[in-house]
Amino acid sequence: MERQIAFAGFRVFPGAMMSMSESQPANRAALDELPLTSDMALRREWEISRNAPIGPQRLADDTIVVDKDGWYRTLTPSSPWPASNEALFSNLDERNADAQIDEVVSEYQRLGLPVTWCAYPWTRPQDLGARLLARGATQSAIRAFLCSSSLPLAPVEGVEVEQVDPNSGEAYDTYINLMSTGFDLPEGEKAFRRRRYHQLSTGPSPCMRLFIARRDGIVAGCQALVTKSGSGHLTGGYILPAFRAYGVFQSLIAAGLRALRELGIPTATGHSNETSAFWVDRFGFKTLFTYSIYQLDPPSAAG
Repeated sequence: MERQIAFAGFRVFPGAMMSMSESQPANRAALDELPLTSDMALRREWEISRNAPIGPQRLADDTIVVDKDGWYRTLTPSSPWPASNEALFSNLDERNADAQIDEVVSEYQRLGLPVTWCAYPWTRPQDLGARLLARGATQSAIRAFLCSSSLPLAPVEGVEVEQVDPNSGEAYDTYINLMSTGFDLPEGEKAFRRRRYHQLSTGPSPCMRLFIARRDGIVAGCQALVTKSGSGHLTGGYILPAFRAYGVFQSLIAAGLRALRELGIPTATGHSNETSAFWVDRFGFKTLFTYSIYQLDPPSAAG
């Protein structure tokens, strides 16, 4: 029998081994909060892009998942990494929003954990970001992109991209070490991703693919691709500073799109900060919406 855990008023279950189908969000936003259009294809694009970051790659063995009543959030007691402790979607009662915000934040801070909270154009209350900033949060601007996997994006001459065989010790170690350096991962988070990415990129039906780019034979960058039903999410891209503006990022994106075509998956998504967004825009992806991620550190970390 599954272990039930009390979490901010919900009964939830540890979700580390949640399948891709189980991890699909429900009730993310009311239909009237989507774009005012009768174009069902556009509405579907919004739905795919909105849900793209959800996947098993972030779920540790002790991760607690709340996926109910318009909420999707995770709490990972073993990890101080912000992305492991996230309110991706929230559904606050505007009549009592401040009390609910404080209740949620305290769930994390009592454990000495940070929490990241996403605020979208449709999030209520509309001033959620201002309320989080008033509590000492930092803010990062994000753009959500989407394109057809048939986008004719070519790799750049001089850049070679390898899809990593997770059972190849050298290539897999190269990917993990580069990704961990790029995102400044603590050792515990690095060890978790080493295990989890191997689980997700092996077996008869892997849902994760890892890529390494080399320029003139030298390791220059990395990228991951998480596949779902009908779409693939490009995530975790990192280019070493010495190799930026040499076509490495473009070549990694092109490799991801090629992998999606080979799998018969028609749509690619990405959520990027403004630095990466410049390039993805240039490659031919279209921006569907922008949003902000707010991070609140526990009092000891915030100083």
